[in-house]
Amino acid sequence: MAHQCNPIESHASRTAAVKAALLASAVVLCPAQAAFAQTTPPNESQDVVEEALNDENTIVVTGDIARTIENSLETKRNLDVIGDAIVGEDVGDLPDLSVAETLERIVGVTSDRFKGGASELSVRGLGAFLGSSVLNGREVTSGSDGRDVNYGQFPSELINGAIVYKSQQANFIEGGVSGIIELQTLRPLDYNRSRLQVQALAGYSDYEDRVVDGDPFNYRLTGSYVDQFVTGAGDIGIAIGGQMRRDTAPEDVFTTSSTFSVCNTDFSQDGGSNCDFVADGSASQYFVSNQYIYRALETQSDRDAIMGAIQWQPGPDIDVNIDAQWSYRDDREDRQNLIIADGRRRISPIKVSDRGALLAYEGNSRVELNPFRQDQTEEYFGIGANVELTFDRLILALDGGYSQTERRRDELDMRIRTQDRVDFRFDFRDLEVPELTFLDTSAVENRVGAPFDLNNYDQYTNALRVRRRQENVDDDILSFRVDAAYELSGAISSIQAGVRYADRHRVRDDGIDRSSDDSTDPIVLVNDIFSDEAIAARMGFPVEDIYEGAITPMQGLTFASWDPTALFLALTGDADAGLPIGSTLSTDDTDVTERTWAGYVQANFDTTVFGLPARADVGVRAVHTEITSLGVSSALATSPGTDPGTVDIEAVGPATVNAETNSFWNFLPSANLSLELNPDLLLRLAAYRAIARPDPEAMTAALAIDDESDAASVGEAVSASGNPFLEPLQSWNADVSLEWYAADTTSLAVAAYYKNLQTGFDTDLSTISLVVDGTPTAVQIARTVNSDDKSRIFGFEVTAQHQFDFGLGFQASYNFADSNFEFPDPTIGRSGESLAVFIEDANIPGYSRHTANATVFYETGPFNARLAYKWRSQYFKPFRTTSNRFADEQGFLDFSTSYDITRNVEVRFQVLNILDEPNLMYRPTRDSLAQSDFSGRRYFVGLRGRF
Repeated sequence: MAHQCNPIESHASRTAAVKAALLASAVVLCPAQAAFAQTTPPNESQDVVEEALNDENTIVVTGDIARTIENSLETKRNLDVIGDAIVGEDVGDLPDLSVAETLERIVGVTSDRFKGGASELSVRGLGAFLGSSVLNGREVTSGSDGRDVNYGQFPSELINGAIVYKSQQANFIEGGVSGIIELQTLRPLDYNRSRLQVQALAGYSDYEDRVVDGDPFNYRLTGSYVDQFVTGAGDIGIAIGGQMRRDTAPEDVFTTSSTFSVCNTDFSQDGGSNCDFVADGSASQYFVSNQYIYRALETQSDRDAIMGAIQWQPGPDIDVNIDAQWSYRDDREDRQNLIIADGRRRISPIKVSDRGALLAYEGNSRVELNPFRQDQTEEYFGIGANVELTFDRLILALDGGYSQTERRRDELDMRIRTQDRVDFRFDFRDLEVPELTFLDTSAVENRVGAPFDLNNYDQYTNALRVRRRQENVDDDILSFRVDAAYELSGAISSIQAGVRYADRHRVRDDGIDRSSDDSTDPIVLVNDIFSDEAIAARMGFPVEDIYEGAITPMQGLTFASWDPTALFLALTGDADAGLPIGSTLSTDDTDVTERTWAGYVQANFDTTVFGLPARADVGVRAVHTEITSLGVSSALATSPGTDPGTVDIEAVGPATVNAETNSFWNFLPSANLSLELNPDLLLRLAAYRAIARPDPEAMTAALAIDDESDAASVGEAVSASGNPFLEPLQSWNADVSLEWYAADTTSLAVAAYYKNLQTGFDTDLSTISLVVDGTPTAVQIARTVNSDDKSRIFGFEVTAQHQFDFGLGFQASYNFADSNFEFPDPTIGRSGESLAVFIEDANIPGYSRHTANATVFYETGPFNARLAYKWRSQYFKPFRTTSNRFADEQGFLDFSTSYDITRNVEVRFQVLNILDEPNLMYRPTRDSLAQSDFSGRRYFVGLRGRF
């Protein structure tokens, strides 16, 4: 069982230790050391424990960085399972701009980078899919496609730290093969002091400084207040904090469509257009995207958050905690897209890699412009209550929680093309953004009567389309749990048992689309692209020196641009044009309900093994899951596409809802042993079974209809979005960790792990019947299914940290993981062939073979400085059921420093992404560049006051 900071050997401390094991998912801030532990706070021994915790002799280091290291090591040492932690001395001590960046400081934790900041996290380089995250011991909803927690909604200034559990106990919430990341809001009575804190940060973005009329300066304001009161009704503590953030998220982007096809022939010479695949063995295959896009962005990103907690102890045997969190995010993007719209037409490959990546080629395409506006809001609300009751040796805890995320997206999407096609050349070789060269543009020049110029509005006269798209995501989790622990005497120190119920309901209302080329209910255009109103919406290119600093000859690219909002209004005459009227049911919709019932029993030991002090636990958790997935069926209608031989597809007629259900059991035994080889050397062993649940979106019964792909048939444009019959991956796991705590800020730890995955994924081709143009039609689709394939993961991690007497210190960690897991490409080509036949399988989503981070810091008196580098090797980053996508290796260097002007006032300075590293992604092979994001450096300076 977990021990309190500075455990006391007495009946009272044993009772506190039982509580420590009672809620394995709870993390508490110890008042003086601020060390987190898997425990609930002591009640009847409050005065004794507080005296020990506030013993000044326990603090032998000074400075925020040194205290954070000491607190983190103390927390790690007191865990019952293998794990790591990062814990600040006081609220706001962790200087990162997001909780995700804070968690990256923990050994083995890596992030995915999005818009220049850390986002989804993985433990031991094994991807977010194999891990799980909880807040105050409860699951958290998400606005993303998966279960990944949006850590950006929790201000790092209001979080003191977190624990990453890398092995499991029976009383953990199921769902973490690689580990469980836990955040905890403050319990104000345990904090045991009053504190008012305010912080103001001003930021500067060098990329936003290149946006015409952009504001490169941003700010965030944070405040928190903690206090305790003695009343006639008992002790009451309150904690509340809030943050207001006004920011931008500028990027230069190159990307492709998510649809890739396999080709080995070109039919352009005999009247055809797009390349195709013929299984005659006469030519090697290559992979080509439908579209290639150069993008300039203007953005605004505003966030507000409030976190609060109330703790009430009416007596020594009752502890009541209520906590709540709210955040609201408002993002705006104005995009200007230059698109090579016919990526597969008249392909003449110049260079194809051994894997089939099209590294250089010539083609024939219309040039398309796409002014685009996206408004997105995401609101999170979470509330929970926990009551702990002590009856002599019995401790009973009741917990209930509710978490909700609502994401709303509204898109204004306009398209205009050249009437004629041009010949072009793409060259991807050794570039971060491919070189685009126009070869023969005479057809456009002859029509316009002027030299070819991407900035000439007169060139774009064909296929005007105006579309409005909306997507709504609602994710709700309601959960209840009851835990009991009974204290015993002897080697078995306590017995725990508990039950939990959770109901997660996820709805994604997608396919809320109306456009001017709909045949049934179109958006009516009142003006054309050359009307006075549309001409007034023209604007200069929004970004100066686009792709500056990137390895590409495309630096400084410009093309004709419009203000998207003004253009939409000019063309439609109504800012609300295209808003839905009536039902928004469509075949794209996701509606998944996941209900789980879980129960566990666990025995905790405090004894000796081979004459050595030992702590251990043995238990089993049983979980029953029920899945209900609603799918929507609609008849489809086809009409001739823009190009000969292609079709446009849309859903028509009334929608029909059908339900697919699935249920299953998982039994998860676990055992942990911690041996104290000597007072400073711990050996930990763990064996357990764990599961990783599929993302809710992966269990949808929805169909995806691609109306952008110039499809030659219905079968080419229709695919399954998910599979309601997917079940969790199951894994048997063994871990060992040797930890040497040489001093308060010095440690060396080596851990090894082995995971035997009992299930896998495969791509299954099946035939469904759809009504097409009034006739039942057999359509082949691909679905991801469970397989009986077994795979393994083994790895090790090493971490070391030390601070010298003169203030210089370092922290370094490295994790190696080897996996033979196989995740086949889930898509099929235009001729019905599975791309998985031609492409090397991916590995576990988010898996990196190598991850590392290193920090050098200096701290003396009121001054400290830190230089941190984080790196991970290439990893698989899927997006829904599109072609497999791989993120390139990522390395980011950050710097932070602070100085205490007075005892209560501190000045801070930070630089993020010093090396200006891009985010590169490849699809469907690991050498086929599909996306490049550049976000630049960010600078912050600010003041923090603590009173």
